[in-house]
Amino acid sequence: MKQIARRNFLLSSLKIGAVLPLISLPSTLFGAEKEENITNLYQPGARPDRVILTVTADPSTSITVNWRTADTVAESHIEYNLDDAHPAFVSQVMRLKAQTRSFSFETIKAKNHSITLAGLLPGKLYAYRTGAENNWSEWMQFRTAEQNTNQAKISFIYLGDAQVGIRPLWSRVIRKAYAVNPEASLVIHAGDLVNRANKDDEWGDWFGAGAYIHGAVPVMVTPGNHEYTHEDGKPHLSVYWKEQFKLPENGPQDPLLAGSCYFSDIQGVRFISLNTQMLEEAPSQDCIRQQVEWLHKVLKDNHQQWTCIVMHHPVFSTKKGRYNKQVRKFLKPIFEQYQVDLVMQGHDHAYARGMEKIDLTGNAGGKSGTMYVVSVSGSKMYETEAMDWADIIAPDVQVYHKVLIDNEKLFFNTYLATGELLDAFDLIKRTNQPNQLISKKIN
Repeated sequence: MKQIARRNFLLSSLKIGAVLPLISLPSTLFGAEKEENITNLYQPGARPDRVILTVTADPSTSITVNWRTADTVAESHIEYNLDDAHPAFVSQVMRLKAQTRSFSFETIKAKNHSITLAGLLPGKLYAYRTGAENNWSEWMQFRTAEQNTNQAKISFIYLGDAQVGIRPLWSRVIRKAYAVNPEASLVIHAGDLVNRANKDDEWGDWFGAGAYIHGAVPVMVTPGNHEYTHEDGKPHLSVYWKEQFKLPENGPQDPLLAGSCYFSDIQGVRFISLNTQMLEEAPSQDCIRQQVEWLHKVLKDNHQQWTCIVMHHPVFSTKKGRYNKQVRKFLKPIFEQYQVDLVMQGHDHAYARGMEKIDLTGNAGGKSGTMYVVSVSGSKMYETEAMDWADIIAPDVQVYHKVLIDNEKLFFNTYLATGELLDAFDLIKRTNQPNQLISKKIN
């Protein structure tokens, strides 16, 4: 009874803090001590592991599959077909040889494989497996997106930083999110998937925590600052990033932005990934210019009904002193110019959202029509304080989000790791006006 009372008290406190964002808790870090001493747990074998789907520019007709094997595997394949309840479908599958790349870093020697399946039928369930004779993965399923229409309809999962406590504590979050939204068309990760960019064991924990979910629902990933190293004083993207995530190649030409700046159009929504690390720590003004000019073009040429951004460093933070100057300078005016609907961020290790308290850039007058959300799904927590921009701040909780878009309405639900609904709001599209915000009181 004491445990139940304590949980109810905690939930009640969080909800009070969400309405009146005045809670400030010490920075906490759980699930990290043992991880520091773990090494070499995830050596690859002959059978595929780390199978993961990544989005393409048009997931209604294509999907990319990525996986890993031991370096002794000369080549690997994928077999796939429209799924069928009758097991005899496996006798009529198509087989394709994957692109294979040798990978060697520290104690890990592996082959990374990927292939993009094209010419798929929209809105259909497919079955697939990866590997080679006598060493195949299990058969897994994915569903292609519906063909884009003028009326958007999609559900997806959004997760903030996993980073710390991935295996012991983050695993429950992604699994709970999938249980709540098993029909999700994609899972969005807003950076800092791991804590140390080039530690294979942390990537092994991340893949293990998501398990079959990674192989069933395509991911849209954007890098955070913890996906970068600075051995020579300059930022370098994790050696694992492009090897295990083959992402759309419709971004800027700068090699520093490849695999991190891209977009995908899915069922009436344009999803855009931005690399905020290459704004805050860009090695040159040209790198910034390329990302900014590309974003202008992608938004100007956007004919989707809704626009959602995923990036790591927030435009507005949950504590003073965590100001991301370059991000706000370069991105906020563009979001306003093109009326971006939703910006999903991480980095601050708390949950917060705001829209109607945010002034437009410069002397334009009026309030923002863009909803900014900051989130965390892992166990590393930061202190927060009341911020002028935020309608709600809830610290020291692991959360996940279920987002549903149905024509002119966006429904955003924030859940605690234990499954309780923490916060919810709707956005309603209006002609020649900012989106209408409807905040929902959670009892």
